[in-house]
Amino acid sequence: MTAKYKAIDIANIYIRLANDIQNDFMDNLKINKLLYYAQGWSLAKFGIPLFDEKIEAWDYGPVVPEVYHTFKCCGKDPINEPQDIFDESRLSTDELELLVDVYNAYGKYTGWALKEMTHEKGSPWHQVYEKGKNNTISNDLIKAYFEKKSLETFDVDSINLPEITQIPVGWDSQEDNIYG
Repeated sequence: MTAKYKAIDIANIYIRLANDIQNDFMDNLKINKLLYYAQGWSLAKFGIPLFDEKIEAWDYGPVVPEVYHTFKCCGKDPINEPQDIFDESRLSTDELELLVDVYNAYGKYTGWALKEMTHEKGSPWHQVYEKGKNNTISNDLIKAYFEKKSLETFDVDSINLPEITQIPVGWDSQEDNIYG
């Protein structure tokens, strides 16, 4: 099934979100790991990918090459501006909730910590990684892995994580009233 969004669209949402929240930032390492988690949970919960771009197993974990190359000019520094503004109203309520849940669950970690988490033994990255190669991590492998994780515990209301307490300034999504 073809995804409705491009990986850069989802990346731009996360970059904008991080930049609008005080004391948060997004770098290239972190954005690529959040994309991996968002894709994994979308596949497990909805059975469809958020985006069609491939995810590869690089030395520092899962990477969407197109997104990495878009922001590599930032190096290890925070990404100050999204590549483009994405109209969040294109997202369904379930998709928006998924992206916020992923951000609440994983966004509190640094890119380096997320890299370590993706290197877990048995993870999709671990299963296909070969030093010096950028092997593709298939959506089937990602889906199977995330389906094995307890989806019940991936409910931000049931775990003790910091939550986004306000919608970032300038978000004009039809779903704003859900969070406001």
